[in-house]
Amino acid sequence: MKLISLFALLVLTTGCATKPESTISYSGAFNLNVPTQALSNATFFSADGLSVAWPGGKLISGLAITRESEALPPDFELKDYPKYALGLKSPSNLGKRVANLLGNSATEFDRSFGKERVEVRSVRDLKVYSACRQPKCMAFVVKDGVDDHILSVYTQKINQKEFNELINGL
Repeated sequence: MKLISLFALLVLTTGCATKPESTISYSGAFNLNVPTQALSNATFFSADGLSVAWPGGKLISGLAITRESEALPPDFELKDYPKYALGLKSPSNLGKRVANLLGNSATEFDRSFGKERVEVRSVRDLKVYSACRQPKCMAFVVKDGVDDHILSVYTQKINQKEFNELINGL
């Protein structure tokens, strides 16, 4: 009887096993969960934000964007930042300095990725604005209930499917 019970327990727990994950924390609100095995041979470093690079050129870089970091006025709605920075919404209703700043961001984004490549989707409590033009992808991630910062994620040599899976890990 003990042998049968032990075998049943082993079979049941094998089905419950999960792959170990590691967390890359960009802020208290934005934590990226990645399979620990995927971090083999990776180098972590900090530039403007936290980045992870692999031999061969793969890169994930993330940065928490705040009003202060972007020199935006205190009353600016950060949840709208991606719409302006990606050219989805005209900044003409903003002050001249902010309109120029965000207009320049939209122009640079369009040149690098193409505004027509923007995808907007909801993932749980997140609104994700993303675009890929191989070999790079980028996203702005807005989280419900978090109004003091958003997350910017940039990758190189990670295809769109892998990028979307990565963002789903937030």
